[in-house]
Amino acid sequence: MKKYIFGILFLGILVALLINSRTPFFQQDGGGWSVGYGMSQVYPKKINPKENRIYSIEKLKAQNDSTVFLADPFFVKEKDTFYLFFEHKKVKANGDVGLLTSVDGKNYQYKGTVLTQKFHLSYPQVFKYKNCFYMVPESKQANAVLLYKAQHFPYDWKICDTLVKNVRLKDPSIYVSDTLNVMMASDDKLNMYVYQADSLFGKWKLHKKPIALMGTEARAGGRFFADKKGLILPIQNCTNGYGYGLSLYRFYFKNGSYTTKRIAPFFLKANKEIKEFDAGMHQLDVQKLDANHYYYVYDGNRLNSNTKRINIFGPLKWNYIDLKNWILN
Repeated sequence: MKKYIFGILFLGILVALLINSRTPFFQQDGGGWSVGYGMSQVYPKKINPKENRIYSIEKLKAQNDSTVFLADPFFVKEKDTFYLFFEHKKVKANGDVGLLTSVDGKNYQYKGTVLTQKFHLSYPQVFKYKNCFYMVPESKQANAVLLYKAQHFPYDWKICDTLVKNVRLKDPSIYVSDTLNVMMASDDKLNMYVYQADSLFGKWKLHKKPIALMGTEARAGGRFFADKKGLILPIQNCTNGYGYGLSLYRFYFKNGSYTTKRIAPFFLKANKEIKEFDAGMHQLDVQKLDANHYYYVYDGNRLNSNTKRINIFGPLKWNYIDLKNWILN
């Protein structure tokens, strides 16, 4: 009987050590977020934040002293100006959408708030479609995925459609074209869903293969990037707590179905050499500007302190879902 009990205890310790090695029970306490950005002549197969510029939370606080953090950057380049939209969280307020602009892609100026609602907003994916500018932010608290249109870009955003009703989804990432219209969005149970439509203003419905990813990498972390092989989507990794890292996944759609492949594990992650990003990184937007230039923006957060908080339920839940996903797929 004692050997049996000892064996169970020993096995339990091994399982706990294995779980802790993947998703630590003691996790970092992340704080203020900042934005980094850079440019390259080829699609960035690797990004070194040490070589790029940073628009820090301190810089924004100097212009708006109620700032708590800036995160979730998406950019649009229109004519000679870079427009960088971001989640702007202020003291005792919901998140809204803020704007930075630059004429050289290096020096950004804060232009204030461009969209605020009675509910929390984040993840402001702005894109140009048929000569008009649209935004699909995270609007989970509104119980819908909402589409906004700029009446006078980059300001005056109004709701023009509801893409998905009666659902609470995080970080919707949309891709629209003449041949493919898809959107990824995640729930609170670590499932990433695939929606499709005939057009941006068509009826968005779940794909016949509705769940693309589950577990610790199942939440979008940026815009789709299209190349000759298909689509690349940044996916958040939460193995060491929310916002720790980011991997790249290849999505390939063909004949009404699709496949996924993890092509760049931890493309971005906590960087101990950069104080603004020493807790984690979780957002990336890469776009091709012209034949010879790619521009990208990303975010990251810093450690509040060297202390860690204990989280028992999270690692157990994440590993259970990861294991189930691995067995079923």
